[in-house]
Amino acid sequence: MPSIWCALRTFDAHAEEMGAKPLTSPRFFLKPWAALAQPPMGCEMMLSPHLEEVHHEVELVLKLRGDQTLSAIAVGLDLTDRATQDIAKSERMPWTQSKGFTNSAIVGPFAEPPIGLAHLRLELAINGEPRQEASIGEMSFSPLDLIANLAQWAPLEDGDLLFCGTPSGIGPMKRGDHVQARLLSEDGTVLSELDLILA
Repeated sequence: MPSIWCALRTFDAHAEEMGAKPLTSPRFFLKPWAALAQPPMGCEMMLSPHLEEVHHEVELVLKLRGDQTLSAIAVGLDLTDRATQDIAKSERMPWTQSKGFTNSAIVGPFAEPPIGLAHLRLELAINGEPRQEASIGEMSFSPLDLIANLAQWAPLEDGDLLFCGTPSGIGPMKRGDHVQARLLSEDGTVLSELDLILA
């Protein structure tokens, strides 16, 4: 079964907004494959019943081949139960519960990767209000750097997904919110898009 790998603190501004130092080498965590959701446009997305709100983290998602090369790209949302994560961090305990709940790894339609990824842009809006926007070129580790680091030690399989980390601007969202996230090319062409209502 494939894995969902997630890189953290790949945008320095996000590390700073979380009160953390930028990393000097890539670091990763895992989400369970069952946390994956690939919703159709305009659908309702069920928020896990134990949650009242989650934090949005828009990300570039890579689909990998078994030979550790890139096969496709998409926009994704890494949802986080921030209150639970903060408690786990304060107790120096693992924070799987805050990242691995149902529908916590939301991925848009996959597209063929262009030559070079640095010019791609991420955007996220909640109820029409822009929340996150950044260029992939702002990452402290490029997507290909992340793949290369994983390939040194991780048991990568065909179909693995890699969430490449989020830019600054994370924040809460709740049931009833209209969530729109996009991955765009340099000329503004939408390569992958999510449009959903939290329910």
